[in-house]
Amino acid sequence: MKKTNKIIMAALSLSFLIAACSEVETGYLSGYIKYENPVLYVQSGTDVSTGKLLPDGSTKPLTVEMLEIRNKETGEIAEDLLTERPIVNWLEAYNYETDSTLAQIEEKLVYVDAPAFNFNTVNGEIRWNANTQYAEAEQYEFDLKISNVRGSDVFPNIGQVEITPFEAVTFVNGTRVQVRSLDPVKTIYNVTESVDVLNTGDSEINTVTKISDESAPGITVILKVVDKNGTPFNPKTGEVLPNWSGSNLPSYEQSSVNTELTDEAFIYHFPVTPFPYYTWYHKNPLMYYHIPEGTLGNLDDNEDYDPINGRYWLNFRTNLRINGPGTWEILIRFPTVTHI
Repeated sequence: MKKTNKIIMAALSLSFLIAACSEVETGYLSGYIKYENPVLYVQSGTDVSTGKLLPDGSTKPLTVEMLEIRNKETGEIAEDLLTERPIVNWLEAYNYETDSTLAQIEEKLVYVDAPAFNFNTVNGEIRWNANTQYAEAEQYEFDLKISNVRGSDVFPNIGQVEITPFEAVTFVNGTRVQVRSLDPVKTIYNVTESVDVLNTGDSEINTVTKISDESAPGITVILKVVDKNGTPFNPKTGEVLPNWSGSNLPSYEQSSVNTELTDEAFIYHFPVTPFPYYTWYHKNPLMYYHIPEGTLGNLDDNEDYDPINGRYWLNFRTNLRINGPGTWEILIRFPTVTHI
């Protein structure tokens, strides 16, 4: 019995000795690392960051490498997202009150060639940029290699991405045109069109048309305000004005440098998209303009309109965003008004 105990003790001692001589594993790398959200949603053409990785207790720091990103439907490498194209980055924030010239704004910009995203190799976060407008598919997937002190592992199909189709023009709210009597004060004519109507391109009062790629990667916007026959009101002589009389409301001037006034249009310039780039009013601001007293002309079939004795002004408001570069025309039409 004593001999048996000695044999057991010797075996245990040998086991402890072997264990003591074995290399102790350090750190931990989970096989269940995943993203915060199962699908990363991206609004095409915008700057947005999508979720970080959840390390599931893995020892930090991690080193994360994107091995491949593919068109989910075809399985082909997503060259549309990887191709470097011109993009503009801000070095400082734009201030419409002080940045009144193109030269002042250019000092805050840097022009680079970049793919549609920047990948964070520490936490797996993806920063998408305006070049997502060139995405050719709506769904993508990608593989990662993740490493730490413990080692490395490959995580196939860990990232699922959905990119909404690019919308060159986004109507945020409906557009409205009005004619108001000033004495007495009341609205005598009003037309409001919803976002759904505006999106069809068949609007009676507000259309947006791309004219050319000129001005890209910046933007030029031509704003015309016309009567029912297409005759423009003249910004150069004050027949149409930004803001509303006696108010402090936003207009496109705040997202423009070197604004031009012609006999037919306002012409706005800005070195980056979207347009309007800036607003102070509220999250989804309307832009306000008016045609002042004395330039109305005739108003069809309205018993409240007295051109001899009355005082009137027209106004409109719209809330749209032009996301694509180039030269564009915004047309506002008063469908029952005839210019003088």
